[in-house]
Amino acid sequence: MKPVVHPADRGDAPGRAAGGPDTPARATAGTHTASQRGPLRRYLETRGLVGGHTAPHMHTRLFTDDGVRLAATHVPGPPSAPGAVLLLHGFAANRRKPSYARLADGLARSTGVLALDLRGHGGSAGACTWGDGEVEDVRAGVRWLRAYGYGRVALLGLSMGGTAALHAASLDVEVDAVATVSAPAYFHDPPTTAPLQRLHVLWNSRVRRAGLRALVGVSLAAPTGWRTPRHPVEMAGEIEVPLLVVHGEDDDYFPMTDANDLVAAAAGPATLWQRPAGFGHAEDGLDPTVVDLLTEAMAHVLHTGRFPPAP
Repeated sequence: MKPVVHPADRGDAPGRAAGGPDTPARATAGTHTASQRGPLRRYLETRGLVGGHTAPHMHTRLFTDDGVRLAATHVPGPPSAPGAVLLLHGFAANRRKPSYARLADGLARSTGVLALDLRGHGGSAGACTWGDGEVEDVRAGVRWLRAYGYGRVALLGLSMGGTAALHAASLDVEVDAVATVSAPAYFHDPPTTAPLQRLHVLWNSRVRRAGLRALVGVSLAAPTGWRTPRHPVEMAGEIEVPLLVVHGEDDDYFPMTDANDLVAAAAGPATLWQRPAGFGHAEDGLDPTVVDLLTEAMAHVLHTGRFPPAP
């Protein structure tokens, strides 16, 4: 499929792709391994000051129905691409972060890709709501891809991005498939794992939220901005399109049982990829092998309407 620019790709009305034609750009993706990423490197990655794509790409901006301006990067796939993937990062990440940029570049070998900075992150305005208000970001991204000319669209979300993907697909955002990596099945109050307990303390402190914004540029909404959405496992029960759940056995944030419950609850065909110890959480597991597997899986589901079995 060769994408065709749609008139809705222009203009600044809320809920429509904006900014005129995409702006071509190139950047050099980071090549540092995990062992080489010291505190300074991780800080620069979170701020979006290093990283980016090596594949040809174009920057654009979107506006959500609730008026939030989003930054995005379009990485076109080959002319024969069966559709496109909307890539949704996790908390305190952004589309330029090396692991996500490499994933987008890998996916673009087979499909088109639109990588979003979710609200409160990277170059996007607004405030993060842990996958709650982010459903509007997903809606805007899917609309952009449809307007651009992609006939089939799949969601790929990591951690918080996985929650946003499940949330959107369980509502009225029409997509052809959903894949999550390290997504939760439940919202526990109080949280049950140490990393989430630390995030919970940060979330409930106005001073710490301000410090997060000043230090790493992530704007986090106050707890009063949380609209108490359904548990993701309940969202999965409303998703009839193919669902792929990828989860590491050694995930410190969400246990493997969360992945099992998501698959068991899915209304449509669901596939579980249980990754061995060493995978970790979300972007930690995006080594070249996993990027290749996800690239093949997303192209396969867009071609055939089903995900391949666990590798």
